[in-house]
Formats: sequence, structure tokens, C-alpha cells
Amino acid sequence: MKKFAVNEFYEIISEPITLKERKTVQHNELPEVDDELSVSLRMRIKKHRTHWSTVFRKGNDVTGKCVRTPGLFLSPNDSKMNFRFTGNWNDNVGIYKVGDGLLANKWYHITYTLSDPEKRMDIYVNGVWTAFYSIQNVQMHKVKFNDEPLYIGWFDGEIGNFRYFNWRLSAEEVMKNYLNQRPFC
Repeated sequence: MKKFAVNEFYEIISEPITLKERKTVQHNELPEVDDELSVSLRMRIKKHRTHWSTVFRKGNDVTGKCVRTPGLFLSPNDSKMNFRFTGNWNDNVGIYKVGDGLLANKWYHITYTLSDPEKRMDIYVNGVWTAFYSIQNVQMHKVKFNDEPLYIGWFDGEIGNFRYFNWRLSAEEVMKNYLNQRPFC
């Protein structure tokens, strides 16, 4: 029997909100992911924090092992973006400190794409391809997707248009998604 993939997405947060507590989305509420996913969102930080901040992470660290496919974290003091995932060879894989850091009180549109068949992660900021990570050992190394909850929050700022896709968005789809966002004041 042939399996057909259905492209679905779930808009978790539409209008911008300030998260006083983290938001948790259960795995069964999200589109089913086989071997690719994308996350897009708009965010604005109010100020830099003196410790690591989590924008989103799918997985829980209570077992002492990192589970973070996908994950976006902000570095202390400058809010440089750190895009992470878990692989079968390393619990904490990805790109450290993308760009010069987020400016306070400025809206950014962020898109994170991850594909095990293509062995890569691509990052877009405001519709522009900004960074990528490529898995080198393509025969042995695999992305570990998980059935854990998706956690959103733990940073000082606002978030909106948070979408979770069960496929890897193309560059054209990223740009269309970016251009179709309503402007926030």
C-alpha cells in the first residue's frame, strides 16, 4: 500500500501575545511529522536577558538528555539565535549564534526548516535565507523527530503568527509566508 503525504500546518498563535508563562502544545494537536518540518513565527524581544532563553522547543529535558527537534534558543546578553535539533549521533545539533543578535523592540519573521531526506536545516530571517546546517554523514546520521509536547515561551517579548508545518517549506513558500503576514504595530 502506498502512503500519501498530506501537507498540513497549525497556526498555534495568530495575533501577537506576551507570554507570561510558557505555552504548551501537545504532540497530538500538531500535524503528523514523518521526516520534515518547518516552523515560522514573528517575534519581538523587549530586552536581552542575562541567561539563555527558549523561544520554542519540541521536547523535554527532564530526563537529562536534550530533546529539541525543533528548537530555537537566544544567547545571553545579545539574543543571538541558536537553532537546534536532536540527531541519532548527538543530542544537540545545529547552528550557534546566527547574526548579530536581535534588536529590542523590532519585529522579526523567523522560519526554521528541517529535512532528514535532504540532511539539512535552513534558517530564514524576514524572508531572506540566512544560515544552514548540513548533516555530513548522510548514510549514518538521522534527525530524531519526537512525540513530545511543543513548548513556546521563556523569553521577554511578544510572539505571533506561530505556525508549525509537517513539511520543509521551500524558499518560495518562506517568502510568500513572510509577505502574507499582517503588519504588527
